Amino acid sequence: MAAQAEYFIETQLPNHQKHYGSFTFPSILSPNPKSSPSSLSVFTEAIKSHKPFLDSLLLKSGALLFRGFPVKTAKDFNDVVEAFGFEELPYVGGAAPRTNVVGRVFTANESPPDQKIPFHHEMAQVIYSNLTKL
Repeated sequence: MAAQAEYFIETQLPNHQKHYGSFTFPSILSPNPKSSPSSLSVFTEAIKSHKPFLDSLLLKSGALLFRGFPVKTAKDFNDVVEAFGFEELPYVGGAAPRTNVVGRVFTANESPPDQKIPFHHEMAQVIYSNLTKL
């Protein structure tokens, strides 16, 4: 897929990815050194303009990991999330105490460190999703 080469290149992180046949988890994207997104606004516009490529890579690998892009704050991260244009799945009904930092960015868990977190699938206990149409 040549279109992604303008801004993104797929990279590898040995010992940090799993290989399942022809699939690699996660797909890791770094800035193309020839036309690196030098600002957050250029990066978010690159996401929007290369969304079909990014969506296909996400469906193929199950996750995208961006490395080396100009994302420095929680607000920057929220801008990146918003650039994808996915419908928000709000944090409603979860058991962990979390604080909304900005937009769609929340703290992970603010429970006291002596409280154990049992094995779980994030938000699996909540039956709500416009994606699954339950």
